[in-house]
Amino acid sequence: MVKNNKIFVPKPEASSKENIKFSFEFYDTSCGEYCLSNWQKTEILKALNRLKEINQKTHKDLSQGRNTYHFHEVKWEDTVKKRGFPDPRLNLLDNYQIALLGINSGKARIFGGYANNIFYIVWFDYNHEIDPCYKKHT
Repeated sequence: MVKNNKIFVPKPEASSKENIKFSFEFYDTSCGEYCLSNWQKTEILKALNRLKEINQKTHKDLSQGRNTYHFHEVKWEDTVKKRGFPDPRLNLLDNYQIALLGINSGKARIFGGYANNIFYIVWFDYNHEIDPCYKKHT
């Protein structure tokens, strides 16, 4: 939640029973290659349906289903985006990625900041390019 250009950052409660919510407050429309609008219409519909499904999950659900949802924190030094998100306020949050299953053979991901059960979507990575080496870390 942004107040007076500062982000209030409560830590996620792993035991919280509250479902994940999505915010587009920090969505990067200038990113070009990581914008949802670059996807085909059918892929956009699939992505929105997947977000709707994920919206029914809690942080704990996603964490326990890590192998399914690939829900994990991002280590920027291991990615092609070494500086992280363009808005430095997001670096005050925990940064995560989530797989958008059923899209592009399971490669599609969303990247964003996470706090207080809100996932602030920044990028839609259709080809799993931002963190291509993640499988080597697990």
